[in-house]
Amino acid sequence: MKFDILIAGVGGQGVVLASRLLATAAMDAGLHVTTAETIGMAQREGSVTSHVRIGDEVCGSLIPSGNADLVIGLEPAEAARNIHFLGMNGSIVVNEHAVMPSVNGSVKYDPDQVLEFLKSNCQDIISIDFTQLAKQAGTYRAANVAMLAAAAGADLIPFPPGDMWNVLEKMVPEKYRDVNRRAFDMALERVSGIKNPEQAIDI
Repeated sequence: MKFDILIAGVGGQGVVLASRLLATAAMDAGLHVTTAETIGMAQREGSVTSHVRIGDEVCGSLIPSGNADLVIGLEPAEAARNIHFLGMNGSIVVNEHAVMPSVNGSVKYDPDQVLEFLKSNCQDIISIDFTQLAKQAGTYRAANVAMLAAAAGADLIPFPPGDMWNVLEKMVPEKYRDVNRRAFDMALERVSGIKNPEQAIDI
């Protein structure tokens, strides 16, 4: 099997942690996995991308353009910036919460317009404000965990939710485990019943 996941966000959103969690889940399942990160000015909310390539047929650590089975966008503009990686039958999980650029510029950032662009270019998309969901669970920092739960719950990654949580339980420090569990379960509940790959989900 071969399964390619592109994770995109900005510094501080937990892109690299999400990548490590997916890689660990793959290794625990006995699958070959490679990862590669591209980190810009991460401490200044710069772009961060991570390539997670799973399977014995993988050649190289970077996903070729048009080959990703799943794009996980922790921020709308970063998802749009990396949509060229998405394969023809690929899926998107996107966080609707926008991180506004810290540098003033002449180009206006309209998150709603970006989300509409993503939905018009991918039939199989889950679009939720995962940051708000994570806040309700106890901390906005758990948005990346909630997104992995949503991807697992909607069968968009090759690991069931139980396997994904086992990895999280192993890798998340004990003092943060309860809040991450709440975010995980809340995301699962939000995507429960979503199995139709031809349907865009906007919650």
